[in-house]
Amino acid sequence: MSHLVITIVGDDRSGIVESLSALVAEHGGNWLSSSMSNLAGQFAGIIEVGIESENREPLEAAIGNLPGLQVHSVTGGDGNANPKYPLAEVEAVGIDQPGIVHRLTQVLSRAGVSLLEFASWTESAPNSGDELFRMAADFELTPSVDLEALKADLEEVAEDLAVDIELGLDEDDD
Repeated sequence: MSHLVITIVGDDRSGIVESLSALVAEHGGNWLSSSMSNLAGQFAGIIEVGIESENREPLEAAIGNLPGLQVHSVTGGDGNANPKYPLAEVEAVGIDQPGIVHRLTQVLSRAGVSLLEFASWTESAPNSGDELFRMAADFELTPSVDLEALKADLEEVAEDLAVDIELGLDEDDD
């Protein structure tokens, strides 16, 4: 069984996920994981499907024929997503401002972090109504990551941008 990673973007409407899941099932695929959002009125999603090699192209064609969606797919690796190293997470929250994602990801990249997951969003602050930025990123704490340097760099960014940043480590590593 191979792994297929499919990205989909298009005008949001009811039934997109149901249509996608029906096609995956019809082609003998196994819906493994996904992340989907409404971004600025657009449906945006990414799906990982386990599928037999002979069903891959027919599934890609069927999904590509769904109206109003832009679809791109690639064959993934062996699907072994089990981490080899301890997991860590960075969370940030503060008043939204241009460049915040760049500054945070720049620090992570410079530290040698390869992200497993990254999510960011804005929301209205409960009391002030200011626009809050939130971010959560998960990564493996590989030997190449200098944890002390990463902590120091995150503290510097937190001070510069006036955001709260927390670096959490897997409980097994405390």
